[in-house]
Amino acid sequence: MSLTLENYSKGFLMDEELMGGITESPEAPGTFVAFVLRHTTGEYLGYQSFTDLNEALATLNRVERPWMYEKTNGCGGCGEGGGCAGGQCGKGACSKGACPTSP
Repeated sequence: MSLTLENYSKGFLMDEELMGGITESPEAPGTFVAFVLRHTTGEYLGYQSFTDLNEALATLNRVERPWMYEKTNGCGGCGEGGGCAGGQCGKGACSKGACPTSP
């Protein structure tokens, strides 16, 4: 499994030990950070900034792990606590205040 232009902003790569992802830096718009961390401890094993998203994707995708793609919840906790009905989370309902942000 790998991250792509279509999925990098909607999830992470995970296995039993590590998590990898790419995010846009809030301090430097247009800069993308590729990272790998041990999700059980929060310890960063790799963290590198890129001005080109394709370079960030290529770098992270070179890490050979038995990755599984884990989609992030776009509703800030909605859906885990049962706050959205009928699949509203993926349709922007939470951003409009229809769902709780905490269980």
